[in-house]
Amino acid sequence: MKNACLILPNFKIKSELKRRPYLSKRQILISGFNGNKEVVVDYTSNINGVFKGSLLKDVLLRIKNPVILTEDDKYYSHVQDQIIGKLFKLFGCLEVNGYECIYIDTSYICRDASGRLEIANTILDSLSEDFNPLLGFSTGKYSSYISALMSSPSDFNVLKFDKKHIGELSTGLMPISDQLKKRMQVLGLINFKRIADCKKEHLLSQFGEAGKFIWHFANGIDDSEITPLEIRDFFSKEIEFSYPTDNYDVLLVAMESLLIEAFAFLEMTNKYPRKISITCFVLGGTKWIKTITFKTHQYDEKYANNILKQSLYSYVFSGPVATIQVQIDEAEYRNGFQLNLFANMRKEISLKESIREFKSRFATESPFYNIRDFEPYSRIPERRQILVRYDP
Repeated sequence: MKNACLILPNFKIKSELKRRPYLSKRQILISGFNGNKEVVVDYTSNINGVFKGSLLKDVLLRIKNPVILTEDDKYYSHVQDQIIGKLFKLFGCLEVNGYECIYIDTSYICRDASGRLEIANTILDSLSEDFNPLLGFSTGKYSSYISALMSSPSDFNVLKFDKKHIGELSTGLMPISDQLKKRMQVLGLINFKRIADCKKEHLLSQFGEAGKFIWHFANGIDDSEITPLEIRDFFSKEIEFSYPTDNYDVLLVAMESLLIEAFAFLEMTNKYPRKISITCFVLGGTKWIKTITFKTHQYDEKYANNILKQSLYSYVFSGPVATIQVQIDEAEYRNGFQLNLFANMRKEISLKESIREFKSRFATESPFYNIRDFEPYSRIPERRQILVRYDP
């Protein structure tokens, strides 16, 4: 069982209840827009007869006095980033599919049933019980999703994905388009067993290349693999004050909060900062920017905080600050080096560090060049060698 799937049902509702626990017993609708139509994007379990995508105006005719919240993708992304950060530190290889589904590659640590139990407990313990997560294990990505759907809230399920165990599964669980599912229903292919009993050629003639996948999947062959999530190198976050302020204590608290998040991001990606900047947007349109460049990876959050605090205290703003932003402009991996393995490695690494610092500080290309052979036997001396920019 090399893959796990984590499903977080009604993620948006659970996220809203996390910051508004006093609404836990109320009927809640979260609304958003599909084109120019306002629709329901999520709702609490104590509401019946409503579906995601239903027109809000139609739903309000049937439900009295629900709490209507506007969809807040920025907040949902923040909650999801916290979950992904914890899982990424534990497993390193994830694929995120929307807000409610996360695939996890467990192939390198899940060897037997006891290991799987430990992994399941680790995943579930990293989440708040309020999310009621569903967790499933199986051989492939798609089959692990089916396994998760079959599990109980805050528990896990293991699906042995072979022809014998999946025959009674509904065709609706196939990872194919709704249009193909409807065609299969019309043809009477209502479960995996009926599909597996068909000849592959018949499915190819009906569904084209998708028929090959459908036949293999119904026969317990799931080769789907996780597409690893690439953690972005860029970090930028801001705090917008409800009322613009010129109180330096408030600005410092906001700056420290943003720096903590920035360095938590760097820790998650196993990197250290090369350049960090802070921007204060002053009411009226002007802005103040302070950038610090790190010479080595030894400098940490405390160093950055002290430098930025001194700069912030010493600057006199022309008006109250409306927004403060912290951004990581450049970052590098925390690589280790065995410096004595080769004679000139220390000098080469020192040169690379100096060039990178030069590029960061002056925002220009490397000033160093290598001499390379171009046409070493040419009769024209100028064509024998060329200069190639040295840019490590």
